[in-house]
Amino acid sequence: MTSGLNKPLYVRIQEHVAEMILSGKLAPETKIPSERDFSEELGVSRMTVRKAITELVSEGLLERRHGSGTYVARPRVTYQAGELVSFIQAMKDRNLATASQLLEFSEVAASRRLAEQLEIEIGEPIYRVVILRFANRVPVVLERAYFPCTRCPNLEEWDLEKTSLIDLLIQVYGAKPVRISQTFEAVAANETIAKQLRVEQGAPLLMLSRVLYGADSGTPIEYSQDFLRSDFARIHIDFPLN
Repeated sequence: MTSGLNKPLYVRIQEHVAEMILSGKLAPETKIPSERDFSEELGVSRMTVRKAITELVSEGLLERRHGSGTYVARPRVTYQAGELVSFIQAMKDRNLATASQLLEFSEVAASRRLAEQLEIEIGEPIYRVVILRFANRVPVVLERAYFPCTRCPNLEEWDLEKTSLIDLLIQVYGAKPVRISQTFEAVAANETIAKQLRVEQGAPLLMLSRVLYGADSGTPIEYSQDFLRSDFARIHIDFPLN
Protein backbone atom coordinates (compact mmCIF):
# COMPACT_ATOMS: atom_id res chain seq x y z
CA MET A 1 0.00 0.00 0.00
CA THR A 2 2.75 2.41 -1.03
CA SER A 3 1.29 4.12 -4.12
CA GLY A 4 -0.76 7.32 -4.02
CA LEU A 5 0.95 8.79 -0.96
CA ASN A 6 -0.73 12.15 -1.58
CA LYS A 7 -4.17 10.58 -1.18
CA PRO A 8 -5.98 10.51 2.17
CA LEU A 9 -5.09 7.42 4.18
CA TYR A 10 -8.64 6.03 4.16
CA VAL A 11 -8.68 6.26 0.34
CA ARG A 12 -5.42 4.31 0.10
CA ILE A 13 -6.86 1.61 2.39
CA GLN A 14 -10.08 1.59 0.39
CA GLU A 15 -8.23 1.17 -2.92
CA HIS A 16 -5.95 -1.51 -1.48
CA VAL A 17 -8.86 -3.64 -0.25
CA ALA A 18 -10.80 -3.03 -3.48
CA GLU A 19 -7.83 -4.27 -5.53
CA MET A 20 -7.65 -7.44 -3.44
CA ILE A 21 -11.36 -8.07 -4.00
CA LEU A 22 -11.36 -7.36 -7.73
CA SER A 23 -8.22 -9.45 -8.29
CA GLY A 24 -9.76 -12.42 -6.49
CA LYS A 25 -7.34 -12.41 -3.57
CA LEU A 26 -10.35 -11.86 -1.33
CA ALA A 27 -13.12 -14.20 -2.46
CA PRO A 28 -16.86 -13.54 -2.12
CA GLU A 29 -18.24 -14.44 1.31
CA THR A 30 -14.82 -13.89 2.94
CA LYS A 31 -15.14 -12.23 6.33
CA ILE A 32 -12.75 -9.33 6.72
CA PRO A 33 -11.07 -8.44 10.03
CA SER A 34 -12.94 -6.29 12.53
CA GLU A 35 -12.27 -2.55 12.56
CA ARG A 36 -10.14 -2.96 15.68
CA ASP A 37 -8.07 -5.81 14.22
CA PHE A 38 -7.76 -3.99 10.91
CA SER A 39 -6.58 -0.78 12.59
CA GLU A 40 -4.01 -2.66 14.68
CA GLU A 41 -2.77 -4.59 11.64
CA LEU A 42 -2.36 -1.44 9.53
CA GLY A 43 -1.29 0.86 12.35
CA VAL A 44 -4.05 3.39 11.70
CA SER A 45 -7.02 4.68 13.68
CA ARG A 46 -10.32 2.80 13.79
CA MET A 47 -12.03 5.91 12.39
CA THR A 48 -9.84 5.72 9.29
CA VAL A 49 -10.62 2.03 8.83
CA ARG A 50 -14.33 2.65 9.40
CA LYS A 51 -14.42 5.34 6.70
CA ALA A 52 -12.64 3.08 4.19
CA ILE A 53 -15.01 0.19 4.92
CA THR A 54 -18.06 2.46 4.66
CA GLU A 55 -16.93 3.56 1.20
CA LEU A 56 -16.43 -0.06 0.11
CA VAL A 57 -19.91 -0.95 1.39
CA SER A 58 -21.41 1.94 -0.59
CA GLU A 59 -19.60 0.67 -3.70
CA GLY A 60 -21.11 -2.78 -3.21
CA LEU A 61 -17.77 -4.51 -2.69
CA LEU A 62 -18.38 -5.22 1.00
CA GLU A 63 -21.57 -5.88 2.94
CA ARG A 64 -22.26 -5.57 6.65
CA ARG A 65 -24.27 -8.34 8.32
CA HIS A 66 -25.89 -7.48 11.62
CA GLY A 67 -24.35 -9.40 14.48
CA SER A 68 -21.92 -11.21 12.20
CA GLY A 69 -19.41 -8.78 10.71
CA THR A 70 -18.37 -7.45 7.32
CA TYR A 71 -17.95 -9.72 4.31
CA VAL A 72 -16.83 -9.52 0.71
CA ALA A 73 -20.05 -9.14 -1.25
CA ARG A 74 -21.10 -11.54 -3.94
CA PRO A 75 -20.61 -9.99 -7.39
CA ARG A 76 -23.81 -8.56 -8.81
CA VAL A 77 -24.77 -8.94 -12.43
CA THR A 78 -26.37 -5.98 -14.16
CA TYR A 79 -29.21 -6.80 -16.53
CA GLN A 80 -29.63 -4.18 -19.24
CA ALA A 81 -33.34 -3.67 -19.85
CA GLY A 82 -34.21 -4.32 -23.48
CA GLU A 83 -31.07 -6.31 -24.28
CA LEU A 84 -31.21 -9.98 -25.24
CA VAL A 85 -28.27 -11.56 -23.42
CA SER A 86 -28.32 -15.13 -22.14
CA PHE A 87 -27.51 -15.94 -18.52
CA ILE A 88 -24.50 -17.98 -19.62
CA GLN A 89 -23.07 -15.06 -21.61
CA ALA A 90 -23.77 -12.60 -18.80
CA MET A 91 -21.81 -14.81 -16.40
CA LYS A 92 -18.92 -15.21 -18.83
CA ASP A 93 -18.73 -11.43 -19.14
CA ARG A 94 -18.17 -11.28 -15.37
CA ASN A 95 -15.72 -14.21 -15.34
CA LEU A 96 -18.07 -16.25 -13.16
CA ALA A 97 -18.24 -20.03 -13.30
CA THR A 98 -21.67 -21.18 -14.49
CA ALA A 99 -23.71 -24.34 -14.14
CA SER A 100 -27.32 -25.26 -14.82
CA GLN A 101 -29.73 -27.84 -13.45
CA LEU A 102 -32.79 -28.86 -15.46
CA LEU A 103 -35.61 -29.19 -12.94
CA GLU A 104 -38.46 -29.82 -15.36
CA PHE A 105 -39.09 -30.41 -19.04
CA SER A 106 -42.64 -31.20 -20.03
CA GLU A 107 -45.20 -30.77 -22.78
CA VAL A 108 -48.38 -29.23 -21.43
CA ALA A 109 -51.58 -27.67 -22.71
CA ALA A 110 -51.51 -23.88 -22.72
CA SER A 111 -53.59 -22.35 -19.96
CA ARG A 112 -55.58 -19.21 -20.62
CA ARG A 113 -52.81 -17.02 -19.18
CA LEU A 114 -50.02 -18.69 -21.16
CA ALA A 115 -52.12 -18.72 -24.33
CA GLU A 116 -52.60 -14.98 -23.99
CA GLN A 117 -48.88 -14.38 -23.50
CA LEU A 118 -47.90 -16.59 -26.45
CA GLU A 119 -50.86 -15.49 -28.61
CA ILE A 120 -51.99 -19.06 -29.27
CA GLU A 121 -55.17 -21.03 -28.66
CA ILE A 122 -56.02 -22.29 -25.19
CA GLY A 123 -55.00 -25.94 -24.93
CA GLU A 124 -52.39 -25.73 -27.69
CA PRO A 125 -49.30 -27.83 -26.80
CA ILE A 126 -46.36 -25.91 -25.36
CA TYR A 127 -43.05 -26.83 -23.79
CA ARG A 128 -42.47 -25.89 -20.16
CA VAL A 129 -38.80 -25.68 -19.17
CA VAL A 130 -37.63 -24.96 -15.62
CA ILE A 131 -33.89 -24.44 -15.12
CA LEU A 132 -31.90 -23.44 -12.04
CA ARG A 133 -28.84 -21.35 -12.89
CA PHE A 134 -25.71 -21.22 -10.72
CA ALA A 135 -22.91 -18.66 -10.51
CA ASN A 136 -19.79 -19.81 -8.68
CA ARG A 137 -21.82 -22.77 -7.35
CA VAL A 138 -24.49 -20.52 -5.84
CA PRO A 139 -28.07 -20.82 -7.21
CA VAL A 140 -28.99 -17.33 -8.36
CA VAL A 141 -31.69 -17.53 -11.04
CA LEU A 142 -34.72 -19.78 -11.47
CA GLU A 143 -35.94 -19.74 -15.07
CA ARG A 144 -39.40 -20.82 -16.20
CA ALA A 145 -39.76 -20.68 -19.97
CA TYR A 146 -42.61 -21.60 -22.30
CA PHE A 147 -42.43 -22.25 -26.05
CA PRO A 148 -45.08 -23.21 -28.62
CA CYS A 149 -44.24 -26.77 -29.68
CA THR A 150 -44.78 -25.83 -33.31
CA ARG A 151 -41.97 -23.27 -33.10
CA CYS A 152 -39.43 -25.58 -31.42
CA PRO A 153 -40.05 -29.18 -32.52
CA ASN A 154 -38.02 -31.89 -30.77
CA LEU A 155 -36.72 -29.48 -28.14
CA GLU A 156 -36.28 -32.43 -25.78
CA GLU A 157 -33.37 -33.71 -27.90
CA TRP A 158 -31.09 -30.88 -26.79
CA ASP A 159 -28.97 -30.68 -23.64
CA LEU A 160 -30.70 -27.74 -22.02
CA GLU A 161 -28.25 -27.67 -19.11
CA LYS A 162 -25.35 -26.79 -21.38
CA THR A 163 -27.06 -24.71 -24.04
CA SER A 164 -28.61 -21.27 -23.78
CA LEU A 165 -32.32 -21.30 -24.61
CA ILE A 166 -31.90 -18.04 -26.50
CA ASP A 167 -29.04 -19.48 -28.55
CA LEU A 168 -31.16 -22.53 -29.39
CA LEU A 169 -34.00 -20.36 -30.61
CA ILE A 170 -31.74 -18.33 -32.86
CA GLN A 171 -29.13 -20.83 -34.04
CA VAL A 172 -31.16 -24.05 -34.23
CA TYR A 173 -34.73 -22.97 -34.86
CA GLY A 174 -33.93 -19.93 -36.96
CA ALA A 175 -35.87 -17.49 -34.82
CA LYS A 176 -35.05 -13.84 -35.36
CA PRO A 177 -36.08 -11.88 -32.28
CA VAL A 178 -37.10 -8.33 -33.12
CA ARG A 179 -38.83 -7.12 -29.96
CA ILE A 180 -38.79 -7.77 -26.22
CA SER A 181 -41.54 -6.89 -23.79
CA GLN A 182 -40.22 -6.97 -20.22
CA THR A 183 -41.78 -6.44 -16.82
CA PHE A 184 -39.78 -6.16 -13.58
CA GLU A 185 -41.49 -6.88 -10.29
CA ALA A 186 -40.40 -7.29 -6.67
CA VAL A 187 -41.79 -10.52 -5.21
CA ALA A 188 -41.31 -12.63 -2.09
CA ALA A 189 -39.90 -16.15 -2.40
CA ASN A 190 -42.51 -18.82 -1.77
CA GLU A 191 -41.56 -22.07 -0.08
CA THR A 192 -40.66 -23.90 -3.31
CA ILE A 193 -38.59 -21.12 -4.86
CA ALA A 194 -36.89 -20.38 -1.53
CA LYS A 195 -35.64 -23.98 -1.33
CA GLN A 196 -34.43 -23.92 -4.93
CA LEU A 197 -32.56 -20.62 -4.57
CA ARG A 198 -31.42 -21.42 -1.00
CA VAL A 199 -32.90 -18.30 0.52
CA GLU A 200 -35.34 -17.75 3.36
CA GLN A 201 -39.02 -18.07 2.59
CA GLY A 202 -40.28 -14.54 2.02
CA ALA A 203 -36.85 -13.28 0.90
CA PRO A 204 -37.04 -10.47 -1.68
CA LEU A 205 -36.59 -11.55 -5.29
CA LEU A 206 -36.65 -9.76 -8.61
CA MET A 207 -39.07 -11.34 -11.08
CA LEU A 208 -38.35 -10.63 -14.73
CA SER A 209 -41.23 -11.51 -17.05
CA ARG A 210 -40.43 -11.47 -20.76
CA VAL A 211 -42.17 -12.02 -24.06
CA LEU A 212 -39.87 -12.47 -27.05
CA TYR A 213 -41.30 -11.69 -30.48
CA GLY A 214 -40.05 -13.15 -33.76
CA ALA A 215 -39.53 -11.37 -37.07
CA ASP A 216 -41.36 -13.81 -39.32
CA SER A 217 -44.87 -13.21 -38.03
CA GLY A 218 -44.40 -10.73 -35.22
CA THR A 219 -45.86 -13.25 -32.78
CA PRO A 220 -44.28 -14.46 -29.52
CA ILE A 221 -41.71 -17.24 -29.71
CA GLU A 222 -41.06 -17.44 -25.96
CA TYR A 223 -42.61 -16.37 -22.69
CA SER A 224 -40.49 -16.62 -19.57
CA GLN A 225 -40.41 -15.75 -15.90
CA ASP A 226 -37.02 -15.47 -14.22
CA PHE A 227 -36.74 -15.25 -10.44
CA LEU A 228 -33.46 -13.58 -9.49
CA ARG A 229 -31.90 -13.30 -6.05
CA SER A 230 -31.91 -9.66 -5.05
CA ASP A 231 -28.37 -9.96 -3.65
CA PHE A 232 -27.16 -11.05 -7.07
CA ALA A 233 -28.88 -9.03 -9.79
CA ARG A 234 -29.72 -5.46 -10.56
CA ILE A 235 -31.48 -3.82 -13.49
CA HIS A 236 -30.08 -0.95 -15.55
CA ILE A 237 -32.36 1.14 -17.75
CA ASP A 238 -30.94 3.67 -20.20
CA PHE A 239 -33.00 5.45 -22.83
CA PRO A 240 -33.02 8.89 -24.49
CA LEU A 241 -35.48 11.56 -23.40
CA ASN A 242 -37.77 13.01 -26.02
